[in-house]
Amino acid sequence: MHRSLKFLAAALLTATLLAGCTVISGRTLQVGIVGEPAGLELAYSDDASALVGSMVHAGLYRADAAFAPTPVLADGDASSAAGGTKWRVTLRSGLTFHDGSPLTTDDVIFTYELAASTRCPLVSDICAVVGNHLASVEAEADGALTFTLKSPWAPWQTRGLTIPILPKGTLTASLARLQAKVQAADRNAVSLTRENIAADIDGGGCAASGGTNCTYASRVTELERTLADAGLDLPDPRGYPQLSSAGEPTGSRDDEQYARALYVRLAALEGLLLAPTEGQLGAAFLLLDVQSAPIGAGPYEFVERVPGTFVQLAAFKGFALGEPPMSAMTLTVFASPAGVLKAFQGGAIDWAPDLRAADVAGLSVSDDATLLHTASLRGYNYLAFNTREGRLFASSVIRRALASCVDLPAIITGATDETGIKISSTVAPTSWAAENPAAAEATRDVAGARAALIADGWVAGEDGVFARAGTRLEADIIVREGQVARTRAAQLIVDQVAECGISLAVAELPFATDIAPRLRYPNDFDLYLGAWQWGLDPDDSDIFASSACPTEEAPAGKNFVCWSSSGVDQLLAQGVSAGSISSRVGIYATIQSLRRSERPYLLLWGDPSYALLRNRFTWATQAADVQSPLYAWSIHTWDLQK
Repeated sequence: MHRSLKFLAAALLTATLLAGCTVISGRTLQVGIVGEPAGLELAYSDDASALVGSMVHAGLYRADAAFAPTPVLADGDASSAAGGTKWRVTLRSGLTFHDGSPLTTDDVIFTYELAASTRCPLVSDICAVVGNHLASVEAEADGALTFTLKSPWAPWQTRGLTIPILPKGTLTASLARLQAKVQAADRNAVSLTRENIAADIDGGGCAASGGTNCTYASRVTELERTLADAGLDLPDPRGYPQLSSAGEPTGSRDDEQYARALYVRLAALEGLLLAPTEGQLGAAFLLLDVQSAPIGAGPYEFVERVPGTFVQLAAFKGFALGEPPMSAMTLTVFASPAGVLKAFQGGAIDWAPDLRAADVAGLSVSDDATLLHTASLRGYNYLAFNTREGRLFASSVIRRALASCVDLPAIITGATDETGIKISSTVAPTSWAAENPAAAEATRDVAGARAALIADGWVAGEDGVFARAGTRLEADIIVREGQVARTRAAQLIVDQVAECGISLAVAELPFATDIAPRLRYPNDFDLYLGAWQWGLDPDDSDIFASSACPTEEAPAGKNFVCWSSSGVDQLLAQGVSAGSISSRVGIYATIQSLRRSERPYLLLWGDPSYALLRNRFTWATQAADVQSPLYAWSIHTWDLQK
């Protein structure tokens, strides 16, 4: 189960980036990406697209290595007023987009109104943040912008004011070109084709009737014909390479992936043809030609792309913070991380970001490069206790006793092959709100745990398992099937807590059909070993607030452990209404202390992230930045060593 902040949005909002290779000058940053970047105009569906887009686009602010907002298009810090419901921002003067058009308050208002619309076509996290919190955005007489929120929400500074600004004129012109292309399209034919395919494949009609080829690939000809008849361009098939069992391109097209892309375009076309005038931009967003040749205001501007091969960017001379020292960036597309590593080791690329532990296992790094090791924005793993009344772990005594029986260093070593990162907070380790120094999450004390249980009335039976009033201290740890590290961790916990008279068992279950329903009201589980993503902002109201506990009326609340603490509720409310980052730091430290005391969660480890970078690159804040998952936040300042 994951937090609302998806990895795509995290990559987008933090301006982390990739690139590759072609025939270019020596001042080009060469980077490797895995997979073909698709929609580049804030309609990302994959890591590569989000990372490329984050170089092309810029927001009013961006998150630095400590996750704090720093001005980009804005001229100075945002100011808060009216109890945190109003945020005032002034734009820098002389801003332009890559095509030379001026970037004004109209573009900012356009972007935020699009994000707040009922048919928001942007990255889901952007839609949620703006749609849930923004009441209005207006330009003032002095040229400043005032954002009015529905209620005080301090994370607006770190999450709401960091979304990229889109060029209103460019997008409306792109929409007009698309509308002209499809003006003669037969809406009924488009809908009929989409409905037939949906019924056969998505609805199971093909399989039910005994069909033997119930795939999207079997409908390629039909899809291509329908789209072409409607006047719509087809996607470049080079962007859908077939891969061998080793994960390398075979030279052929992946017909199923290509057909799925055609179907997505067909559905978007139908949406455009059915949409009212005011909703057509949102409906058509995925089909706009700027998705393959985006225009933004970021440090690098789009130059060229060859699907399946590379994307070429050039330094933007008019970038708000100054022209980047590196004249260009090339993003080479690879089919797998192994291909990226081979290219890096062979000297073809300079930067291999977003690698995982398995990718770099046993890797020998040359003297001219550094292997960066940081916490991954993918998040952290935890053991969650169901604290609902009537459940075994409703008692904080039992929760604390179990936590005292767990050997966290052994968990990290055994479950992650020593790659996991020691953590003790739901706040990202390098965040401005992280505790410094970090507190211990838990210390193993078997004798103390047993003594606490005995004092609470538990008695060890003949088999060594504690029981009280006919209830044995036993439960299942449910784990999503296929998650090898989590299953290892669960089994290690089972073995460790047995010394404390607690009998646990591991239950590997499918997430969608078994675990997800258990995490909904009435929350039929005792222990769940899962993961959350790190948030750019330390506010954890979605998982800690009493109001987020699932109910019959709202069964999918994220506080599925149903932790209810009036003290934490008050602190969370203070945190989202505070006017400055500095005033929020102590609040989150206190919340973490209460969490470790009351123990609704036992944090296990943070997932690691790796990157390879040539030593010849340098920038002013490098020493501090490379400890953070957002180490590339100031990539526009990267330069070659003199």
